Amino acid sequence: MKFAHDFKETLASQVSDPPRRVGFPPHWVNQAIPYGQLKKCLKKVQRELQDLGLDSDTLRALLDRNNTSPVALQYKLKGMYYHPATISSCSSSAPAATDSNFVRPKLTVYVHMQDGVAVDASLTPTSRRFFERVAAEFPRDRVLQAPGSSNAHTDFDHPDKPCAELSATTASSCPGSRASYETIEVPLVFDSQFFDMLQSDVNNLDALQAEEEKKMTEEVVELGKDVSQVSRPSRFSKSDLARWRHIFELYLDAEVFFATHECDHGTRSSQKALKQLQWFQGEVDKRQLATDFKLRESRAAFLRFLNLNASLLKNLQFQELNKLAVVKILKSKLALLFTPVSESQSEVK
Repeated sequence: MKFAHDFKETLASQVSDPPRRVGFPPHWVNQAIPYGQLKKCLKKVQRELQDLGLDSDTLRALLDRNNTSPVALQYKLKGMYYHPATISSCSSSAPAATDSNFVRPKLTVYVHMQDGVAVDASLTPTSRRFFERVAAEFPRDRVLQAPGSSNAHTDFDHPDKPCAELSATTASSCPGSRASYETIEVPLVFDSQFFDMLQSDVNNLDALQAEEEKKMTEEVVELGKDVSQVSRPSRFSKSDLARWRHIFELYLDAEVFFATHECDHGTRSSQKALKQLQWFQGEVDKRQLATDFKLRESRAAFLRFLNLNASLLKNLQFQELNKLAVVKILKSKLALLFTPVSESQSEVK
C-alpha cells in the first residue's frame, strides 16, 4: 500500500473521539503535511524536466557518478550544489536549510560550446541536444572565451571547486583556446512551487508545535500546584505525600520519554514511550497507589497527570508521522532528479 494512502488513513484513524481515547485533535490533522498534494506537485516537476529535454537518457548521462565527462549539470539549493560525486549522499537525506527562510532551487548548466555546438566527445546525442537547446533559449550568466588548448575542461574534473571558480580557472588556464564556457541558469517553476508548499507546511507545523508546547507548559504548572496541595504534610489533615512520592519514583524509573542509561539514552520513540508508559501505569495499579488515595483531589490530579502524558505521547506520534512524510517526499524529490526518470516514475505516482 502506498505511503500517501497509509498517511491519510493513519491521520483519519487517530482523530480524537473522547472520552474513549485520546487521539489527534482535528486542528492538528488540518495542519499535517499535505503529502498527496506534494506528490501531485512532484508530477508537475517531472513533466517540467521532461519538457526541458531532461528525459531519462539525458539524466543518466549527466548524473552518472562513473562518467568521466565534465560536470555539466548542477542542482543547487541555497548554498549547496550537487554533482555526480555526491548523488549517493544527497539521496539518503534531505538538504539542510541555511540561515535564509526561503528555499530556492536552481538548475545551472555549464556548457562547453564552440560555434554553437556542445564540445564533449562523451556526450550522448540526447545530452548534446539538451545543452545546445538551453544555450540557445536561456540567457547566459557568464561567457568566458580563451584561445585553444587540448585540455580546455580539465578543471571540470574537480567538482569540489565552487562554480564560479571552475569557470574562471578553466578560462585562465587555457591560453590559446577558441572554446567558450557558458553558465546558464534554467528556471524551474514547479520545483520552486514544490519547495514553497513544503516550507509553508513545515512552518505551519512549527507554529502548531510552539502553541502546543505553551499549552502543555501551562498544564504542567497547574498540575504541580494540584499535587503540591494534596501532598502537603499536615498534622491535622489527610495527606497523600507518601503515595505521590512512590508514584513519581516509578515515573522516573520508567523514563517514559527520555532515557539516561549508558546503553540506552536519548529521546524515546513513540513506540518505546508507549511501552514505558504502560509499564508505569501497570506498576501503579499493581501497588494500588492510585486507588488508596486519601484525598479525592489526589485522584483528580492523578487522572490529570495521565492525560498529560497521553497528550505528550500523541504529540510525539504526530511529530514522527509528519517527519516521516517530509523524509519520504524529499526522497521522492531527490530520486526524481538524481536517478533516471524511468526508474523514478514509480516514486511520483
